Amino acid sequence: MDASSSAGQAQLFEYIINSNQTGVCVFDAVRDADGTFLDFYFRYINPAGAAILGKHPEKLIGVSYRAYFSQAESSGLLAFYRNVLESGQPARLLEVPYFADGVRGWFDINVVKYQDAVVVSFIDISVLKRTQISERKQATFFNQLLQTTPNAVIAYESIRQPTTDGTPGAIVDFKTVFFNTMYERIFKIPASAIYGQTFRDRFDAEEKLLFDYYKGVVERGESFQRERYYSSIDKWLLLLGEKLHDGFLVIISDVTEQKKASLSQQQLTEALQTANQELLRSNENLQQFAYVASHDLQEPLRKIQQFGDLLKARTAGASEEAVGYLERMQLAAGRMSTLIKDLLSYARISTRQDENQPVSLAQVVGNVLDDLQVSITEAQATVQVDALPTVTGDAIQLGQLFQNLIGNALKFRRADTALHIYVQCRLIAAAAMPKTVRTPRQAADYYQVDVIDNGIGFEEKYLDRIFQVFQRLHSRSEFSGTGIGLAICEKVVANHGGAITAASLLDQGTTFSVYLPA
Repeated sequence: MDASSSAGQAQLFEYIINSNQTGVCVFDAVRDADGTFLDFYFRYINPAGAAILGKHPEKLIGVSYRAYFSQAESSGLLAFYRNVLESGQPARLLEVPYFADGVRGWFDINVVKYQDAVVVSFIDISVLKRTQISERKQATFFNQLLQTTPNAVIAYESIRQPTTDGTPGAIVDFKTVFFNTMYERIFKIPASAIYGQTFRDRFDAEEKLLFDYYKGVVERGESFQRERYYSSIDKWLLLLGEKLHDGFLVIISDVTEQKKASLSQQQLTEALQTANQELLRSNENLQQFAYVASHDLQEPLRKIQQFGDLLKARTAGASEEAVGYLERMQLAAGRMSTLIKDLLSYARISTRQDENQPVSLAQVVGNVLDDLQVSITEAQATVQVDALPTVTGDAIQLGQLFQNLIGNALKFRRADTALHIYVQCRLIAAAAMPKTVRTPRQAADYYQVDVIDNGIGFEEKYLDRIFQVFQRLHSRSEFSGTGIGLAICEKVVANHGGAITAASLLDQGTTFSVYLPA
């Protein structure tokens, strides 16, 4: 080979090395006069190697190894290179970490002897290594997560029949590739028994019937959800699974308590249905009683009043005492008739089912004012009504509510003061309701409807009494009535999931506040 050919070949080799992504260094030995090894120095480094070290190649040539690498001794690399130099045997190091001197990463290193030097080629595998570390961390994280979950988890891999053409063979069994400690606890079997047996080995005849089902999960990529009772462990288990690579994953939840609770709930539901039927029969009996009271009890009272009227017509010249007895008899009969009517109204509210229909309170109050127009005129009262909302409920019952509240204001007015009645409404959050107000059903917001008057009022120490049946704060000689009207109001509001309360000052007036779910 002539000189020109050698020069061309050298240029080719240099081009190949300089364009290679593998770092290449040539370290010449440094020796004393006696030939004893002292150090190495950079004789050559290609661009890829210099880039890994973060330097330009010309800045490294001639620099001693010990001077450049601060961890020359502690890393063991200097001794490793010297051993290759002295033994002449090539050597390799894999996944060598180096985090100093501007270098941060992992490297695969090959070292060979050349004359009185070593040629070191090194590949930066930092990206791969970091990926492996990340994957290991992720695997560790998910393993810890699966080990601490309250659900049992198990994964199977297919065992396939060998084929000669390299295509996947038929699935003949499954082997366990992962399970957590909760799986051991639920099934009460040790890890050795799980890993040591295949799917067919482990399960009884009943479970073997499911082998084709799980085989179909893998072959068709189906997911599944099943609930099964395992007699061997006396548990109800919910199984959720799907295909995972060439196998399937199952997540198992112990639903034994929920299943027992469901069975108990079913028994409770049946008991409630029985109780509801009894209640319906009781309501029917009460309605029959109401019919009897409405007709059979009212009829004798009407007779008493009619005969009383006839006797009064024939008592010309009778004593004042006799006339007084007749009048007292008729007043008693009238009170009894009113009492029966009020009791019937209260009973109907207690037995009537809610009709959950949209009800315009503005229309309800308007109808009530029309019905009470004569009383309003006689009392020379002024009634002011703000805008009222539409609520869900029973229009007839809500009519009774406002009939009683406005009627109360008309009844308990002051003789020396012009009566003013004000009906107003505002929307409030449940948290803004008074602490003393309790509703039978929870709602986020409520309509607060206030019926305000400037009548005689009452002492608030009697607040607990006024909504009770037959409770009166005034004698019959002062104000007529049976003491049932406000009890009807409370029952109507409770039927609609709300509440009612009152605030009052004696001789200044009363405010009844009704809270209805918005």
